[in-house]
Amino acid sequence: MKRLLRITLKILLGGVIIAGIWLFITISSLFDTPTTRLALDKHYSEMPPDEKHQYLILPVDHNDKSSGQFKGFYILSPNFHIGDEVVFFLTDGQMELIDTTPDFSFFDNLLPGLSYVLVFVRGQSPTLFPEVYRRDGSVDYKKALNLYSSDQQIEDAEAVRQDMVEKGTITAEQKIMLMGASGAGILAQQYISKYGQNVSKAILEVTGAPDLSSANNMSYARNLEDYDSNVLKEYELAIEKKPADSADLSYLLYNLARNSIDGPTKLLKMLQSLNNGKKFDYWKCWLKPQCNLALCNSLLSLPSAVAVKVRWWELVGEELRKYVKAGKRPVNLLSEFSIAILGEFLSRADTGEIDSKSFCIERAVFDGEVLVISGNEDIVFSPEIGKILASEYKHSKMALIKDGHRMLASQEYLKRLRKAFFMGGLKLTDFIKAYGEENQLNSDS
Repeated sequence: MKRLLRITLKILLGGVIIAGIWLFITISSLFDTPTTRLALDKHYSEMPPDEKHQYLILPVDHNDKSSGQFKGFYILSPNFHIGDEVVFFLTDGQMELIDTTPDFSFFDNLLPGLSYVLVFVRGQSPTLFPEVYRRDGSVDYKKALNLYSSDQQIEDAEAVRQDMVEKGTITAEQKIMLMGASGAGILAQQYISKYGQNVSKAILEVTGAPDLSSANNMSYARNLEDYDSNVLKEYELAIEKKPADSADLSYLLYNLARNSIDGPTKLLKMLQSLNNGKKFDYWKCWLKPQCNLALCNSLLSLPSAVAVKVRWWELVGEELRKYVKAGKRPVNLLSEFSIAILGEFLSRADTGEIDSKSFCIERAVFDGEVLVISGNEDIVFSPEIGKILASEYKHSKMALIKDGHRMLASQEYLKRLRKAFFMGGLKLTDFIKAYGEENQLNSDS
């Protein structure tokens, strides 16, 4: 019996050691910089090419055809039907939603019954570029800002559209539709600005517009005073007590609100509790991965996260430089913690090694229809910028929803609204009926 027990313990100990070695190797590999990429005559083993999984050859740099080539991909929705109107579901460098095995339930939930296309994102696994890393493993920021830029991503998306035409998936005359939320909503605006002749309709959901914000003397992301003045007062009191905690606290509050349907109430309760010396709720929230700045910084230090920071810098870089010069006023949660995350970009911009992106987006000439969807309790983007954005397009409406950034309370309603818009447009009965439901607060037609 003792001998059997010893053998069992040895087996268990061996299993623990093997598991530990495997975990160490797996974690260590995450910090390895890529040295190769998929060969042009190969495919990813988990995604063999078929009618729904397509590959295409693209230039590493669309501005320099001699830069070499790489293999990109796109995936058609499970119920994709040739002949249907097609939605390009765009994601930008901040969203790691599209890989070789995407979660179709997520996309089907947003676009039920529609034929859509998922376009890969350069710089996100598995499409990493060895070119953006130096031999010592450090990041070449100038190359990263070029090769992982949204301008390159727009060209990739257009190349996918052209590939679909060549393969007969859509006709040469057929216009596509676009779906873009948050940062991808800005990417959709960028695509329309350059290739609007290929687009019939677009939904820009819980999104902003860096160029319009600047032109209207507004912050790119929503200032805390605009979000809720009572929350601002409690926040400033908390920072007055512990000024060094501004980045950690702002990150926690921002994500708490971003993932809530009643953000102002939750933030006020959290801050009042903190200011009264009751820290249990704060630390309980801090332990959640999505609210922990230290964990976020660790994950963004991985080589595979460079594209996330590139897009982040594109969107907020110019704003951050102004925010720092203005003494961090007016208080902006996104800017507060972005300084900590993008510190390397800021310092390199100060020395002139890199620059912040200047957006030049043309909207007035677009003849298609646009639906702008904003949340009145969105911590990220103010409904005011949604209103301005909608006014820039000739054929548009703005839907104002009583909800936060992730629209958690309005998912069923938005399914109907999106589908009615994509299937019929702004003037058809189904859309007008959905637009008029009580979930939608905007009375302007």
